[in-house]
Amino acid sequence: MKYRLLKSLCVLILPVLAFSGCMSSKSHMNKADEAATDIIEEYQKKAFGRTEDFFIEEPADSLRRQLMISQELPGHISGVSSNNLFKSKQPLKIKLLDAMQFAARNNRSYQSKKEALFSAALDLDLSRATYQNSYSGLLSSMFSESGGGENTARKTRHEGGVGIKRKLQSGATLSSKIGLDLVKLLTMDKTSTFGIFADATISIPLLSGRGKDIAREPLTQAERNMLYAVWSFERFKKTFAIEVAISYLKTLELQKQIQNAEANYKSIIAARERVEALAEAGRTSQTEVDQASQNELTANNSLVSVKQSLEAQLDSLKTTLGIPVDAKIELKASELIDLSKETMRKLETEPKMSSAKAEKQARDYVLTALSNRLDMITVRYQYEDAKRKLNVAEDALDPDMRLELSASTRKTDISGGTITTSDDGTISRPSDNNVSFSESASYSALLKLDLPWDKTKERVAFRKSLISLRSAERSIEAKEDKIKQELRSAARKILELKETYLIQQKSVKLALRRVESTDLFLQAGKVQIRDLLEAQEDLVGAQDKLVSAIVNYHIATLNLQKDLELLEVDEKGLWRKNE
Repeated sequence: MKYRLLKSLCVLILPVLAFSGCMSSKSHMNKADEAATDIIEEYQKKAFGRTEDFFIEEPADSLRRQLMISQELPGHISGVSSNNLFKSKQPLKIKLLDAMQFAARNNRSYQSKKEALFSAALDLDLSRATYQNSYSGLLSSMFSESGGGENTARKTRHEGGVGIKRKLQSGATLSSKIGLDLVKLLTMDKTSTFGIFADATISIPLLSGRGKDIAREPLTQAERNMLYAVWSFERFKKTFAIEVAISYLKTLELQKQIQNAEANYKSIIAARERVEALAEAGRTSQTEVDQASQNELTANNSLVSVKQSLEAQLDSLKTTLGIPVDAKIELKASELIDLSKETMRKLETEPKMSSAKAEKQARDYVLTALSNRLDMITVRYQYEDAKRKLNVAEDALDPDMRLELSASTRKTDISGGTITTSDDGTISRPSDNNVSFSESASYSALLKLDLPWDKTKERVAFRKSLISLRSAERSIEAKEDKIKQELRSAARKILELKETYLIQQKSVKLALRRVESTDLFLQAGKVQIRDLLEAQEDLVGAQDKLVSAIVNYHIATLNLQKDLELLEVDEKGLWRKNE
């Protein structure tokens, strides 16, 4: 009799065992990456109704490394190829949109946030695996010897099996196994024995741990955590984009202040030279000359101070962009001019808002934010999490009662004899007439009841769950109050900056007229040099404040859009503002 069934099982089981145990680390990593990426896309669609590209691999030729090579900057460099490098040592020219994309690609905090989201996806993949089929395989070979002298018996035993286990979301656990073994004597009559076995077991909770809500709680929480991670990363992208914009615009603002300070310094030098000429002609006193000289020194010191502030701001911007702080960059100054024109046109055409209308607008802002803010939604969901955890903790106070049902079968060759194997791999014996099998089957049902005397751990967990639920309620209240405060403050800030802009615009016009008239009066000898110097100082201050009002107003509108959850940022770090 040919053992074709045994051969078929060998053909089926052995490759499965070999494949499952011999995957490379790279294969495992690729499989994990694929699962995490699919989960991220799934939850992007669930959270926002769209998907976007997501990856955590850092580029081999990052902007930081390319700048270090092209500008010959000191520091550690690795992973840089000879392609795609900047060939010039000239400063890297960066526009605002460039800065946002560079930061999203190179900033270290941004990379860490992406990795945190990816890790949450891996955690969810692991939690899902708990409720999926879990396959296992085992191959074993054992040599043994017993007795001594002529009674020595040596034998080998080879066993292989494939098992499957699955935890159901109802709380029950299923497991089964199928396998074969071969025992062969190496002495005496060289008898061999084949065995085929299979078993299955189901364990059903009847009290504690029973029910879908309780049994799948770890998976439910992992799914919630993944959703929170997606929301958190989306909020981070918006906040980070605004931080980049603030750093970029503040740098341009300082550059403009340097221009104003240089113009003021040149005017003061001219005024000092003029008053010196007047003093030589006897038309003014030396005191006037000394005062002009003193103002020249003060203006020069102010210019040096602003230049140092610009250098520090540039270093901060480079850190935000994720590039070396000693890299040479150049910003597009015309962007501040374009922003100023856009803001001026908007502010000058908007009608003045009454206090009643402003209050209504602030209320509308609050209602929109409470409905749309992702952090507000997260806090509400976390309150639901706390209620579920309380149910789980209460369930754990019940006794553990489980019903276990099992069945097993085994078919064993008990005929003995010597094995032969043909060229085609068929296993056979010299005489099929001597073949005989022993078959056995068993079934069992077991009711297990665990009645522990000590429930300290469970009751402490239950009490702490009650405390966590109350804390989650307070978190909702605190978040609501914080959002109301933020939005009311934002509305007031917008109105304040509108008024500030209009005031500073008038102040600049007045200061210009005052400088021109004072200069004419000085030439006519009707005023002193002190009056001209004060007028010029006021002009510089008004010009700086006007630029600051424009930048601050633009930043405030961006923050308002973010606080209303109306600012969208794509995977490249660029925003699209909904009007």
